[in-house]
Amino acid sequence: MQTPSIVSLKKVPDYGPGRVLDAMRECLEPLGGMAAFVRAGQRVLLKPNLLGCFPVERAVTTHPAVVRAAILLVQEAGGIPLIGDSPGMGDFSRALNVCGLAPVLAETGAKVLDFSQPCEYEAPENQIARRIQLAQALSQVDVVISLPKLKTHAQMTFTGALKNQFGLVPGTLKGQWHFRLQETAWLASLILDINRIARPTLAIMDAVIGMEGQGPSAGKPRFIGAMLASSDLAALDTLACHLIGLNPMRVPLLAAAREQKFGETELEKICVTGDDWRECRAPDFEKVLAAAGVLNVAPLPKPALQWIRRQWTARPRIIESLCTKCGICEKGCPLTPAAIHPAAAAGQQIDNARCIRCYCCHEFCPSHAIELRRPWLARHLPLTPIAETVSRWMSNLSRANKN
Repeated sequence: MQTPSIVSLKKVPDYGPGRVLDAMRECLEPLGGMAAFVRAGQRVLLKPNLLGCFPVERAVTTHPAVVRAAILLVQEAGGIPLIGDSPGMGDFSRALNVCGLAPVLAETGAKVLDFSQPCEYEAPENQIARRIQLAQALSQVDVVISLPKLKTHAQMTFTGALKNQFGLVPGTLKGQWHFRLQETAWLASLILDINRIARPTLAIMDAVIGMEGQGPSAGKPRFIGAMLASSDLAALDTLACHLIGLNPMRVPLLAAAREQKFGETELEKICVTGDDWRECRAPDFEKVLAAAGVLNVAPLPKPALQWIRRQWTARPRIIESLCTKCGICEKGCPLTPAAIHPAAAAGQQIDNARCIRCYCCHEFCPSHAIELRRPWLARHLPLTPIAETVSRWMSNLSRANKN
């Protein structure tokens, strides 16, 4: 009989350093403690979500108190903690300072890993890319522990433990993958491929204050008050989705995980230990129901799916009153030439015909000057009830055929 996946949850009311450390220790106890994942002398990569240079109060990145607690527990187990990530935009050293991690490194003595140098890794079992360029530093560690932040994501609906490993792709190579894999299902499979190579043994999620709305950077902080831990990253993300009232199958990454049997994605088959997760549910959590995620529950022919997604998918628009013309959006666009030009005249700033809806511009804008505007059809003909109706019709048809 297969052992059920275990996800441990602990209530955490705030980011007090002592309280977070105690909560993480208690959260890991049902899993065997940090010693179950780290042996003396092992080099341990602690991979937080450091999307970019965002202040702590924005709730964009993994909170310093969570990273600090993980460092201390790794050190208690005799491991050598190393911090690494590759922000989509901006300098990693500056991100450490702005995100509040520099004092943590000074206090604990933990070192950083340089993710700028790529190295080719191979995994024959991968679905999208058997060979992938990831940070060379990955080959210099013995253990990978993911420290994600619970957030919505404009393109992928949700970002958590599995999505966090996309940060192992060095800098501008992320944009190349966005260009090559414009379907979210393909990008989801690529992220699973990256997880197959990185093989994170543990994930500890910062869900004390998450992000709702237009994540992963332009949403709003939302108190949830929880910390989650599991060696099954898909199971952890599944429980996190239920905390915010999100159907996991509307998350392309979890839909791909279920299809590829990559971890457990059914809540009924997950052993949830620790505090009662139902007491941490966030009512009316503002979600991002991207067309790709919603259509996962309504299987249709591929050409029809592509057309529907194009018609319903939100389009980036520059808010002139907020735009500082810094050019970060243009530099971050994976297209050459870029599909966004903030210095252009109004109405000519975004090439909708070429825009691939990756939302990198929206994600990286430090001024929140790029909104994601739904097309007329999406505003007047909501996709969610249509998809659910089609899904029910398909399910009924399938049952009828079986009978």
